[in-house]
Order: sequence, then C-alpha cells, then structure tokens
Amino acid sequence: MHEQTSPHEKSIRLAADAASRAHRGQYRKNGKTPFIVHPERVAERVKFFGGDHRGIIAAWLHDVIEDCDEGDTIVFETLQQLELPRHERDEIYTIVLALTKNDAISGKSDRLADTLERINQSPPQAILVKLCDRIDNLVDAWDRDEKFLSIYLPLTDQVIDTLSDGAVNHGYVRALESLKKLRKTYSR
Repeated sequence: MHEQTSPHEKSIRLAADAASRAHRGQYRKNGKTPFIVHPERVAERVKFFGGDHRGIIAAWLHDVIEDCDEGDTIVFETLQQLELPRHERDEIYTIVLALTKNDAISGKSDRLADTLERINQSPPQAILVKLCDRIDNLVDAWDRDEKFLSIYLPLTDQVIDTLSDGAVNHGYVRALESLKKLRKTYSR
C-alpha cells in the first residue's frame, strides 16, 4: 500500500531541500560541520517542543536570508511553491524576516535587541524558533574560547530575558527552560 504524503510534510521537505541547496558549501564555526546541520537540528527542536509545520518550515529557512546569496529570493520563491494557504506562507515569511538580523544596526547587543523586538511582534512560533536556534548555537559553543563566550553568554541572557514572557504566554515553557538549563552549564 502506498502512503500519502500530507501537504505539511511535503512543504517541510521542500523547505529542507531549499535550505540544503542555499547553504551548500557553508560550514559551522568549527569549519568541519556542514552548516545545514544547524537548521535541521533547529527544525527538530521546534517539532519536539510543539511547533507545527509553520514553525518547522521557518526553522529550516531561518538563516537563508542572512547567510546566503539571493537569500530573500530563495525564501520567497520556496514559500510560493508550498501547498499551504497564503496566510500560512505569509506567517512563515514574517517569522523568517523577524529572525533575520539587521546588519545596518551596529553592535551585537543592539542588533539582537532589534531582532528580539521583531520576534515578539511576530507570529508566536518566531519565539520558539529563536529559542531552539539559541539552544543549538549554545550546544555548539561548548568548545569556543573565553572571548567568544564572554560576548555570547550575555547575549543569551538577553534572549532569555526578552523572550521569556512570550514563551510562557504561548506555551513554549519547555523550550525556554531547556535554554535556561543549558545556559547554567556555563559558569558565568
């Protein structure tokens, strides 16, 4: 018997394929791990913490605009291919845009503050995707040097502080608590 693929599963697969093509040749900070491992893990965490197809698709695409040539075009065209209602495609695009940092803002803390403000004004799953993104990045940071951590850990605290209320209000407490617990494993 042949099993049917739901429009949601098909859309997730299309987004994953688009992200894989867009990030081809890119690597994580260690220079060895293919970058696509990151959006894949973020998408898995979003699903684990209760996100639906919109959050999972946004997780796959969350770094494309920021890190890939023609990223905005790739995301826009990918979303047009999905067999989802327009309002869902628009919601996913809004989430991805909110997660994309504005490089015109100088200073990591100010840039992050802008991103977090946009996330809090976006559809709720933007909060979940950002929490899962930060969890994955913090897991990857365990072998980073003190200089990196001295910057990254306060920024993580900023993520926790700014997104906590929204995470609680929208039912993402497990993701928030996982990030807090992981953050505490670092001594500062």
